[in-house]
Amino acid sequence: MKLSTILAEFSSHYGICDTMFALDINNEKMFNSLAKIKKTPSRSNILSSSLNASQYSIESRKKWSKVDPNLQMSLTNPMHHWDYSSWPEEQHSPQDSLTKYGYETKVSVETPCMLNTNWIGRFYLVTKNIDQLENPRFIKKIDSDLRDIHYMIMTKEMNYLNPFSDYRVIKERDKKILAMISQGRSREHIANECYLTPRGVDYCVQQLKKKLGASNYANLIKIASQNYLIE
Repeated sequence: MKLSTILAEFSSHYGICDTMFALDINNEKMFNSLAKIKKTPSRSNILSSSLNASQYSIESRKKWSKVDPNLQMSLTNPMHHWDYSSWPEEQHSPQDSLTKYGYETKVSVETPCMLNTNWIGRFYLVTKNIDQLENPRFIKKIDSDLRDIHYMIMTKEMNYLNPFSDYRVIKERDKKILAMISQGRSREHIANECYLTPRGVDYCVQQLKKKLGASNYANLIKIASQNYLIE
């Protein structure tokens, strides 16, 4: 069964208009909240229960993520209601995008990642029933199903949803370099394969250590493997 179908069935069962899901980096030392906000507009690997939800998600990220204070709050709260009641009435707001796609309100809910403590799952529930999503009992009721769906997603689409790749923190050349380091390739070999100078390789490795919080080569490969950046 397609994951979009699973999300759609979950939404239908609980009377929610649509559900979206993304993996996030749950380690401020690796990638902090300010960096996430800056990079959010370019994210593309987000699962949705419908085409309408996918289109809403794209517009919301590209148009509002850098100015919507709810994004910052959602990154630091396990559950967050995206409230726009205090937005100046004379200005367009993210609420306009919700309304455009037939929704009234949005709540984000975190779920722990069973396969990697550096990651976290985040579901976005959009609906017309504000009272439903603001009810803590309702969120508690669906928590078990959200965790199950999160696990299914991880077993099927982990590489596609990898937040290090989706945020463009680690790019394809970075993965290639990490793979060759793990294989014991020499600095000169990596330079030839990646069209870099040996000093260019050194610089790339230093940047990778900073991005992943690694202290040395062995630690770098360990962290890269833990975050599924080496196949």
